[in-house]
Amino acid sequence: MNMKKDTSSEGSEKAFERRIRSHIIGPPHRFAVIVPRELAPVCLREVEALGIEGAEQSDAGVEFVGKMSSACLCHLWLRTASRIYCRLPEFRAGVAEELFYKVSEMGWDLWIDPQFPVEVEAHVECSRISHEGKAADAVFEGIERSIRENIPAAARLKRTGTVPGEAEAAPAGVSEPKQKILVHLVKNHCRISLDMSGRHLHERGYRLEHSGAPLRETIAAAILLKSEWSGETPLVDGMCGSGTFPVEAAMIARRLPPGLKREFLFQKWPSFQKKTWQFLCRSAREEAAAEAGRPIVGIDVDPASMDVSRANAERAGVAGDIRWKEMDFFQFDPLREKLKKGLVVLNPPYGRRLEGGGRPFYEKLGVQLRKSYRGWKYGVLCPTRSEAAAMKMPSMRLWGVRHGGIPIYVALGTVS
Repeated sequence: MNMKKDTSSEGSEKAFERRIRSHIIGPPHRFAVIVPRELAPVCLREVEALGIEGAEQSDAGVEFVGKMSSACLCHLWLRTASRIYCRLPEFRAGVAEELFYKVSEMGWDLWIDPQFPVEVEAHVECSRISHEGKAADAVFEGIERSIRENIPAAARLKRTGTVPGEAEAAPAGVSEPKQKILVHLVKNHCRISLDMSGRHLHERGYRLEHSGAPLRETIAAAILLKSEWSGETPLVDGMCGSGTFPVEAAMIARRLPPGLKREFLFQKWPSFQKKTWQFLCRSAREEAAAEAGRPIVGIDVDPASMDVSRANAERAGVAGDIRWKEMDFFQFDPLREKLKKGLVVLNPPYGRRLEGGGRPFYEKLGVQLRKSYRGWKYGVLCPTRSEAAAMKMPSMRLWGVRHGGIPIYVALGTVS
């Protein structure tokens, strides 16, 4: 893949735009949507719902081949993804000198703004280049040479690194974005992947406050999608904490994309197509519903948690779509609130956060669901299979996920 700038047209804006069309916008690329294995089937359905064909599950999560605009669409709309990488075409590199030369022949001035630090992380397996630090150095030096050849006035490329002693440390307190580059060298074949996302995709921009150990936005969205909830029925979150479930539900119900109010790393690329991104965002706003069609109720007995939930919903732009109830979930009666059957979700305190709970607490929870929520679908987070079984819910399905690095279960089913 030779993308070096023609020296005869150096400095020409039109020539640069032609290179962008030829090497970035025009051709298809392979993209890797990084997502935990247990969430991958849900994420795959999200990708397919965007009209992207040929997507499939992989070790990384979900991968597909498409235009750069498809990757932009994924950043805007995917609710369960962690981040997205653009994979460059693979090539052979048997020695460090060959790796350096081939990397330097790529037009990195199209991908990287030299004012931002670069982090190269290398993984080597069964290759003549056996040292990961040496592979990372060769790639970084090749990128730097490419940029200096195409942008002679560029400052020295800054570097952060994961290999101690082999990269310059970023200055303390630096908040500017960095370009992470993954290098996989397997059996002398090299695959380079560029992070497009920057900050983790669960960071929607609305949850600046939280109470306790908050449920990650991507997991909350995955549970809602796994429960096949789309906003056509009511939703009750009986222990809403920071309000993640109600906020994510309101965004789903109103067809609001999770990436609408934040920035991504690819927007810093020299080849970023601002007009394309603005069109996608404008179309999303125009197609969004003005309000949620069905009631969304967030319940918590803790006044501080309710304050946090309301503030987060306000920042997300969905405050008017959620009914907040400061009360004990066990005292809430959906019939008294004139709610039709829908979905009830619960993220009870557990582990260190649970006082006097365990099996007795989940037994009480099961009794309450059977008493007040017959015919409702449910999604309940449980620390172990034992607590889930204590609810005594027939036809219950257990879905294993990880929350904050801790393996937990989501009990799914319909109350009968």
